[in-house]
Amino acid sequence: MNNDKIEGVIKLLITVTFCMTIVCMVFLSMYSLVFVPQPMNAIAPADKQFFFLLSDMSKYILGSLGTLLAIKGKDAIKDMMSKPPEPETPTQNDGKEGK
Repeated sequence: MNNDKIEGVIKLLITVTFCMTIVCMVFLSMYSLVFVPQPMNAIAPADKQFFFLLSDMSKYILGSLGTLLAIKGKDAIKDMMSKPPEPETPTQNDGKEGK
């Protein structure tokens, strides 16, 4: 494996980890809303603290993911803009056009 493949695998693992974390957070919050009995007049104090913690975790994780994507995207755009386009090579068809 060369350096580009290793870097690609690392990016993939980071992305999958972030996505799985977000999916788990959403699933757990939906589970607690749908299947856990709540008091009739207000949200339970423990659930209120859970949602407060979940909100903070979501902000930090999504902020980190956004920062990583912005930094990598900026570098990718800069690399793409600095490369000259590759010249097209003419194809040889041996005079057999239309057959």
